Parts: sequence; structure tokens; C-alpha cells
Amino acid sequence: MHVHEVTHDLHSGVYEAAAGQPPRYALRLLGGFGLERDGRAVAVPQGARRLLAYLGVRPRCARSEAAGTLWPGSHEDRARANLRTMLWRLHRVTPEPLVEEQDRLTLAAGVTSDVATLTAAAAALLTGVTPVDAAPDVSALGTGELLPGWYDDWVLTERERLRQTRLYALEALAERLTAQGRYSEAVQVALTAVQLEPLRESATRALIAVHLAERNINEAVRRFELFRADLGRELGVGPTPWLEHLVRAGMAGATVPHP
Repeated sequence: MHVHEVTHDLHSGVYEAAAGQPPRYALRLLGGFGLERDGRAVAVPQGARRLLAYLGVRPRCARSEAAGTLWPGSHEDRARANLRTMLWRLHRVTPEPLVEEQDRLTLAAGVTSDVATLTAAAAALLTGVTPVDAAPDVSALGTGELLPGWYDDWVLTERERLRQTRLYALEALAERLTAQGRYSEAVQVALTAVQLEPLRESATRALIAVHLAERNINEAVRRFELFRADLGRELGVGPTPWLEHLVRAGMAGATVPHP
């Protein structure tokens, strides 16, 4: 069970004890905005979507933060008024509250966000909390851009943060699978990282490390040469000496420690 799921279950248990069995709302932000209530789509006004999406990636925030971020060009009083309007509209969308308004704004206990779930799962992988067998599917880590078609500054920032989170998690998972001798799975995970960012050396290094661990030297050298050619063509630079040393050491049958 992921960290987010544990936290969510604790919250939802309290909610259910107080109000019976409430509907579960799923907020989708990866690959496009969507809200579902027990599996059925819920229509959300365009303006209110921005607030709901913001809380999906910033789970707890002060009113002033939300108002200033969502209406950056407005006077403080106007931004706060806009926030109150959006909260009022959200309260009219569903019979149950989607947002809790206490000292900070946060999604209600019955609402799950795919971004929060993915972020918590990635963090658990990076810290070693999640066993490899309980890791999220590669497809979940590797696909679905955050709110495509949205160009707010906060969306662009969170999109890049999530991309980096995915890459680090994929690389960590590939490394752990390699250490366990699960090479086929490790190759697929590392390839997903490379496809997300072809010019990222740490992703290519994870893939090469798998090939070397399984003594697939030809594939390791081929991947190194492809990466070197791509770097030269796109950026006019070459791989770091560390990556070349890794390949040469692997060809010689030596073990190279991770940097």
C-alpha cells in the first residue's frame, strides 16, 4: 500500500464513520482534466476547474497562496473575491464538499487526485519504503502529461516537477530491479525513462547498467553509441567520462560502483 493510500484511508475512515458510505471522487489531472463520482463523469465549470486542479497538485495551501497564484494579475482584494466565487461554484457542483476550508484549503477526504497518488508512490520508491513488487505500474509512472493545453505559470512549474519526479522514480526502480537480477523488467523501466527524456544521461546510464549486469555487452555498447550520437547532434556535446568508463569497465568484466 502506498503512502498516499494509507493517509487517504485514515481520512476516509473518519469521514465514513461520520457520514455513512460517501461517494468517492476521483480527480484526474494527468492527460487532461476530469472529475468522476463513483466512476461517472462530473461536469465542473471552467473557472472552478483551475481551483480544483491547483488543490490536486498543492494538497494544502493558504487562501492567499491560492488567490495570488490563480489570479496573479489581479489586486489582492479582487483575487480573494475571485477565490470566494470559485469556492461557491465548487460547492454547487456536487452534493458533498470537494474542498475543505479550515486554516488551509485542501481537497475533501472523499476526493483522490492522480497526481498526489503518483507523487506519493514515486517518493516511496525513492526512499525505499515501497518493495519492488508493490511498485506502481510503469505505465502509470511514464505517461500522462499534467493538464495538457494549460499554460498557467503554476501548471508549467508543476508539470516539470512531476516530469522530474517520474524520471527519478523510474531510474530508482530500474536500479533496484537490476540489483535483484530482474533484467527484463529493469530494461522496460529504464527504456520508459529514456523515452521520456532521450538526452538524460542518468536514464541512459540506468539502461546501460542493466545490459552490463546481464552481460549483454553488445546492447550496452550500441546504446552508448546511440546516446553519444544524439548528444552530438542535438547539443554538440558528448557523454560524461563516467558513462564511458562504465561501458569500458563492463566490457572488461569489472564492477563499477554507482557514483
